[in-house]
Amino acid sequence: METKGLYQVSLPLSFWNDQVHAYLGKRDGKWTIVDTGIYGVDTRKRWESVFAQYGIDPTKDIERILVTHHHADHFGFAGEMQEWTGVEVLLPEAEQELAERTWTKEGFRRFYQTTGLPDAMIDELQDNATAMNQQILPVPSRVRVLQEGDSFFLGELLFEAINMPGHTSGHICFYNREEQILISGDHFTREVVPYISYHGYGDTNPLATYLATLRQMKSMEISLVLPGHGPAFADAPERLNELISHFESRLGFVCQQVTKEMTAYEVSRTLATKELATFQQWILLGETNAYLRYLVESGELCVVTESGVCKYSRI
Repeated sequence: METKGLYQVSLPLSFWNDQVHAYLGKRDGKWTIVDTGIYGVDTRKRWESVFAQYGIDPTKDIERILVTHHHADHFGFAGEMQEWTGVEVLLPEAEQELAERTWTKEGFRRFYQTTGLPDAMIDELQDNATAMNQQILPVPSRVRVLQEGDSFFLGELLFEAINMPGHTSGHICFYNREEQILISGDHFTREVVPYISYHGYGDTNPLATYLATLRQMKSMEISLVLPGHGPAFADAPERLNELISHFESRLGFVCQQVTKEMTAYEVSRTLATKELATFQQWILLGETNAYLRYLVESGELCVVTESGVCKYSRI
């Protein structure tokens, strides 16, 4: 896909989806990269192929690396890309803090024990590299703060960095006002519902933040969305309404599952439509935490802590 010198690059991904989209923009013989993919040999091979396809010498022709957020499938290869190209990585300050956070085994265990997750599952997750360190290797040595309002040419078009939190605390999207194009990262997608979760760090009520951001987006004129996953799409207003409706409906459903005092893990088990592997249960638990925290803040649930475990009940 190419739009006025802006190219979509699809990179392999071994979990979540089959691939993640990065973007390349060329201006005056120099290229800007938006997101880098996950750390690994397959990602490097794909970038080597793309650079060869467009005649790019990565040691000379890359001008900067922009990253929408700290998650491994977008930021994980940034350190190796920096070593390869010698350029700065730009990442929002809140995302830098999250990227630098590392779980200790004690901290990891302490938080998930509060959710009621069984110790055997915590042990298994601690040995899972994706859960523990999110495959961000090496961490870039030179990172500059990407701020809301910063502008960059991507191809022929000038894009402005816009803070759109919810999926992560400092998630940045890039918007071109002239053509009304939004590079949306994981914030706004068509193929899947964006993952809103709480895993013990960052925004303590991410779903409230995300819904507020979606409602603010209704005032934007968007003709084309270039997401981090799935197809590009042109029906932004309809998709905004779909997502808001989905999350509001899901909140009501999750609230109904709390039929007695229950841990977050117990609630998450009621949401699973089939038996899940431990890593997938961890993913669902993060989503469940986000719903429960929203419902507590909105006064629909209450939470008490007993012997270090949080238990939720209806008011």
